[in-house]
Amino acid sequence: MAKFIIDVSQHQGIINWEQVKGHIDGAIIRCGYGDDIQSQDDRQWKRNADECTRLGIPFGVYIYSYATSMAQAESEAQHVLRCVKGYRLSYPIYLDLEQAGTESGAIERASRFGDIIEAAGYWCGVYANLSWWNNYLRGLDRFTKWVAQYNSTCDYKGQTDIWQYSSAGSVPGISGGVDVNHCYRDFQKEITGGSASEKPIQS
Repeated sequence: MAKFIIDVSQHQGIINWEQVKGHIDGAIIRCGYGDDIQSQDDRQWKRNADECTRLGIPFGVYIYSYATSMAQAESEAQHVLRCVKGYRLSYPIYLDLEQAGTESGAIERASRFGDIIEAAGYWCGVYANLSWWNNYLRGLDRFTKWVAQYNSTCDYKGQTDIWQYSSAGSVPGISGGVDVNHCYRDFQKEITGGSASEKPIQS
């Protein structure tokens, strides 16, 4: 049975996580965007991560990528690692690929990003919409996939671990719309109890 998870950023404002808790199975929180520059941290990242930690809400992380070079991909990985230090993750770290102008070389940069994330002991995943997966990320099967398609079904033909099916979800404790997702994989079980030889274990 699919788990119901949300993904959030500073665009959701101040979230009442105590209200949210009873309505979701987990969350993926934006830590920031682009290079490892503190001013590009998501303004609600720390509060969101601290609240999920305090309340026992399983969470993972995503970063919005602007990278057009390998050096930028490496900087984005360091950005995430700086933010997540000290937190225990129950979902992967996702690279959000959707920025126009970053299509060329996206697979190679995502692979480099993943090298750094996995070397630090975390799971790495890639988020992209259906068009990106079909046109720019074909063959990128190394990482867990999070597919965005606002539809009644997900039409991606490959393995899909998370499907973002709407950006207009409603959850008590969050003002306005929120991205909602079906998660088909028990990441909590795999990440906390999996074998290090199969996948990195979160720290």
